[in-house]
Amino acid sequence: MDRGNVLLIGTGSLSVSLFPNWALLLQRWYDVSLRVCLSEAAAKLVSVDAISAVTKTPVWTGTLSNPGCIPHKELGTWADLVVVAPATASFVGRCAHGISNDLPASVVMSTDAPVVIAPAFSEQALRKRSVQRNLELLEEDGYVVVPSRIGTCAHTGEDSPGAMADLGTILHASVSALKRAPRRQSS
Repeated sequence: MDRGNVLLIGTGSLSVSLFPNWALLLQRWYDVSLRVCLSEAAAKLVSVDAISAVTKTPVWTGTLSNPGCIPHKELGTWADLVVVAPATASFVGRCAHGISNDLPASVVMSTDAPVVIAPAFSEQALRKRSVQRNLELLEEDGYVVVPSRIGTCAHTGEDSPGAMADLGTILHASVSALKRAPRRQSS
């Protein structure tokens, strides 16, 4: 990466609860600068304070914490890589259709950095043709979509398709995305 800046975006799936541990691992393994942006729903599922303590930076949410900047531009320009994990069906649908009505989607729409999206859907959502079409649209538009896997459903406790990929798989996809991306000019 040019500057080693990774933006981790989380949306409202229970998998976002992994962020504090992921942040520790990413910083230790790769010595990256890490920022985190959460949707409003995600901020209810994970401790913003824990993430901030690990990353030593404020967590960006839907609120404007610094009136002197435009958050989606600040984050989009700063990032060398954007990883959206977990990405809900709602988030995927909005990005596939260019709807940027919250901070995470606005960042994805405004960055020139490679974007890796790791969906986390219910089995029922995953079967919907509209959801499959949205994933295809994202891939056609150049986003890297990491396939979901079989995992334990928080609702039923049973194994089902649609779980977010594991961190290793997401990192492998991220490396591939960085290799394919045109080299960015340092600012």
